[in-house]
Amino acid sequence: MAELRRIPGLEPKIARTQAALWRLSAVRAFWPLAVFVTIFFAMVLTGLIDAVSDQLASIALLIFLAGLLPLVWIGAARYRPPERGEAIRLLDRQSELRPLSALQDRPARPDASGVALWRAHETELTDAARRLNVPDFGAEWRASDPLYLRFILPTLLALAAFLSFSVAGERLSRAFSPDIGSLFGAENIRIEAWITPPEHTGKPPVFLASDAAPVRVPAGSELTVRAQAPSAPNLIIEGEEGRERVRFSKTPEGAYEARAIITADSELRVSWWGERASWLVEASPDNPPAVEWVSAPEVTPTDKTEFSWKASDDYGIERLELVLFRVDEGGDAREDAIIVQLPGLSPKEAEEMTSIDLTRHRWAGLELRGFLRATDGAGQSTMSEAEVFILPEKLLLQPLARAIQDIRVTILREDGEYEVAEAQNRESLVQDEVFTEATQRISRAPAGIQRASLMIDAVTYKPERYFEDVSVYFGLSHAGSILQAASSTDEADETEPLLWSLALRAEYGSAADALRALQAARQALEEALRDGASEAEIQRRMEAFKQAAQNYLAARMAEALANGLDSPPSDTDSAQGGGSGMGGSDFADMLDALSDLTETGATDQARQLLADITNMLENLQFQQGNGSGEGFPGMPGEQGENDEDMPDEERELSETLQELSDLLREQRDLNDDTLAEQRGERRSQPGQQPGNQQQGEQGESGSQPGEQEGKDGGSSRGGTLTERQARLGDLVEELARRRGREGGSSEDGTGAGGTVDEETLEAIERAQRRAAEALEDGNNFRAIRNQDDATDQIRDLAETLAGELDDLKRERLGEEYGNGGDQVDPFGRPMGGTSDSRDVNIPDEAERQRAKDILEELRRRYGDPADEEERDYLERLLDRF
Repeated sequence: MAELRRIPGLEPKIARTQAALWRLSAVRAFWPLAVFVTIFFAMVLTGLIDAVSDQLASIALLIFLAGLLPLVWIGAARYRPPERGEAIRLLDRQSELRPLSALQDRPARPDASGVALWRAHETELTDAARRLNVPDFGAEWRASDPLYLRFILPTLLALAAFLSFSVAGERLSRAFSPDIGSLFGAENIRIEAWITPPEHTGKPPVFLASDAAPVRVPAGSELTVRAQAPSAPNLIIEGEEGRERVRFSKTPEGAYEARAIITADSELRVSWWGERASWLVEASPDNPPAVEWVSAPEVTPTDKTEFSWKASDDYGIERLELVLFRVDEGGDAREDAIIVQLPGLSPKEAEEMTSIDLTRHRWAGLELRGFLRATDGAGQSTMSEAEVFILPEKLLLQPLARAIQDIRVTILREDGEYEVAEAQNRESLVQDEVFTEATQRISRAPAGIQRASLMIDAVTYKPERYFEDVSVYFGLSHAGSILQAASSTDEADETEPLLWSLALRAEYGSAADALRALQAARQALEEALRDGASEAEIQRRMEAFKQAAQNYLAARMAEALANGLDSPPSDTDSAQGGGSGMGGSDFADMLDALSDLTETGATDQARQLLADITNMLENLQFQQGNGSGEGFPGMPGEQGENDEDMPDEERELSETLQELSDLLREQRDLNDDTLAEQRGERRSQPGQQPGNQQQGEQGESGSQPGEQEGKDGGSSRGGTLTERQARLGDLVEELARRRGREGGSSEDGTGAGGTVDEETLEAIERAQRRAAEALEDGNNFRAIRNQDDATDQIRDLAETLAGELDDLKRERLGEEYGNGGDQVDPFGRPMGGTSDSRDVNIPDEAERQRAKDILEELRRRYGDPADEEERDYLERLLDRF
């Protein structure tokens, strides 16, 4: 038997014949499938599927998939793969010798003569096999495909693909991925999504749109997706950390809602039978706050701890604390945090000086290690570098007060635990016996509590000898009873408020209660200003502060009289000392200015003025009199010194200061009246405030009772604004002429009464003359500008002369002047005219009135009918103030 593979060129003929049979068999089996697929793809490529609705496109795909499977199954069942023998038989038909089949035979008698004959026959068969060709299947193809679909279908597909070459991919994609959900009501789905940033960022919610660019939100924001759908959709969040699927829950309204926290850049998708919405969200990290010392803590003359600090955060600082640790080895390792008031509500950047009274702290008098800790709204905290300082303790001069303070700190610094009693249940008690261990709790107290109890017993021994205030004695006895009954250090610490008040009462007497009330009222008002409380709440706390200030002044006055003050100070201003009598107009002006600032929303200025007023009241001092009724600083002379005892130069300078003070007061009154006229209000008459609705217009038509006095060099409140301004200019001219006539000028241009040179007075007079001309021309704007210029120059001149008067007194009195407690006024301010940098800066009345006018105008416009946009703008302005 010969091998067919040995015949050159025969094996490829057999393979091609077999492939032709395979194609013929495949067409016969799968031609329905081919027609079905070709028609669908032709519809897709020509755009027919793309032009119909989502529902029809989905139906077409479902029909295609539904028809595809059975046709594939039918074709597979009908398909018969051709075998090799079938291809060989088709090739053998071309020769009568049947060479391929014959070559596979073998000789029946393998003898010598038979073998030679067989070899010759094989050679003939091999030659015949080489002459064989692949048979023609034309008849078979015509029988199997009479319509020539094998050519038409590929041509149709190729033509459709050529015509839709640029959009073929999109059409195929839409055809095979239609919105199947449209068959189930997807067109009725409504999806809303928004992101709510954390509250501490102060940012508004962000609504998401499907076609919007990536949205940037703070890290930690909450995503809310709400969907109106037939069933619950799926929320998929893909980020750097992986993929997260969030479940939707049904709301009472019948909708579906899902919530998630955005911590990193993410892609959000809502799917329901396909993707229904998607968004890209970028998360901005919330950086921790930064805080540092600007100046190390130091002790002020009033025993307060003062330090400067600087802090910042990208969204605002929520809390700032002074964290303290004890330095000594015996101290506990626990921290003690003290809240530091922020200048505003969640400031992003702040740099301020803070003054805290820590004399009541349990570690007062010890060396501490302090840190500043800033915390933002996200709860992130940052600690500053350490500063080591000694915490100031309250300066108590009375022995009894110091003893009470020692008892107090001994209790507060004890953190040990009480010993547990041996018998704790009823079964351990014996009949007819008394369980004394349950009552003798002080014996189980830590060493510090026991020592404090013994100290109270020692201090209260022989009270009739050492106690002048019986309330202090009874208070200590009550504190001792609390310690005897206490069963824990927390219960023992409850004696702290009582012991502190007793120490202050023993040191200061009854004024201590008024001081505590004043400090509490100040803190309440400061918190309202800082936190942006309502106008009614701020006004209520303002009135409480005013009342507390008046009560404190009354208590200090009563204490001073009890200690030997001959008579109460006058309620009038001290013209030459520049101070204020207790309850005088200066103090009233301060309270009025504070009220105006709180009303107009100037919180920073109000807080500063509030601190200044409180410091002045805390520094309030009185002197015992000399029988003259002028026994407090701020009046002419020092310690009963009369004008006649003063040197001529000081007396003349003091008189000049008095004249400048009167001139400055009248110029300010005129400024207020001019401002009132500019606002359209009626001008004030002597003794009335500008803008009073009961004022008349008599000043414009004739002389007033004060007019003649103004011509004589006194008050200039009578007449029109122009006449009054002109008379003020005449007064300045007269002052310059009189000072020059009395003292002349020195070589450096100064007169005998101080540095009142002609140029200064001429500049003041020019400003007043220009203001009078502007008033006469009806130009109130220019008049106000020149009046303010004249006011500033008069004030600067008065301050300069007051400084010279201080220098003259200091040269004459030596170290005693300005150093001792006798050289300050009741508010703790240096005597001698103007104040230094510690003085209270009271905003000008005209500025305060302008602020009030602006606020009233905003309220009026908000009440008038206006478009919604303007109304919202005005509402934001009013909320701010």
